Amino acid sequence: MKQGQWMLNGSYGGRWESITYFDTKDEAIEHGINLLKKYNHNTHDEKTRNQVMNDLTIYSYYNELIYTFFVGEIEEIAFPDETDSLLENIAERVCEVAGEYSEGYLDDVTEEHREELQSFIYRWEYSEGYLDDVTEEHREELQSFIYRWAKQRGYLPECFLIREIEEIDIRNFEEVSE
Repeated sequence: MKQGQWMLNGSYGGRWESITYFDTKDEAIEHGINLLKKYNHNTHDEKTRNQVMNDLTIYSYYNELIYTFFVGEIEEIAFPDETDSLLENIAERVCEVAGEYSEGYLDDVTEEHREELQSFIYRWEYSEGYLDDVTEEHREELQSFIYRWAKQRGYLPECFLIREIEEIDIRNFEEVSE
């Protein structure tokens, strides 16, 4: 099965599970017509019944005549681009730490910068091997690149946290009196 091929099915919806694929729509239609003509001529022929099941995924339990089928073009599902997910995850993690002060962080990443990051991820992924064998060194390299990319483009978080908070009572200082 590949992009642009055609297949047949017994119904419009549901799963299209045919095991036969065609390079053109006309070829698929011609096959479907010929198959149903042959089947309708002799509904008891086991070989033809099996071919109808395999090519049209139609299961005729009572040997009834079949007059319709559907033809459809195959469109492969593209492997997802994880660049947007990566940017969203980074923004969410910053938000988890900084809360509302980080609102809108990374919302302004330009398309050019997003594509640049995407290009790096793909180059890194394919030059280093697939993600199954990613080592800690690979992760650090990717993290370092993403940090440099964000810093050069002005996408580092501008929000911050305050830590080690301590209350100061000025009455505790000698210079201040009540």
